Amino acid sequence: MPKGIDKLDWDRVHELSVAIVNASAAGDSTISESRKIELLFVLEELREKYGEHPSLLATIGDYLDQPGDRLKYYRRALQIARSQNFQEEIELIEDSIDELKENADSQE
Repeated sequence: MPKGIDKLDWDRVHELSVAIVNASAAGDSTISESRKIELLFVLEELREKYGEHPSLLATIGDYLDQPGDRLKYYRRALQIARSQNFQEEIELIEDSIDELKENADSQE
C-alpha cells in the first residue's frame, strides 16, 4: 500500500484493478472497459483528496491507452516520488517506464 494513502481508499483502487484483470481474462471487454472508467474516476477523486501522489499518478498512467499520455503521468509520478524519497514507488514507476519503452521498441 502506498505511503500516505488510507487503506480503505487504496482498497477501492485494488478491487477495481482486480475486476479489470478478471474481466479481461474472461474476454469481457465491455466490463473491463467499464471498470477502467470507474477506476480512473476513483483515482481522480483520490487526487482531489491526496493531491499529486506518485502512486495515484502512476496508476492513472497504467490505465491510459496512449503511450505518450502514460509516459507523461509516469514522469510526473517519478519526479514527485524522487522529491519525497519514496524509494518503493520510484522503483515501481521506473519499471513501468522501462516496460512502456520496451513495448514501444518491439512495435517498431
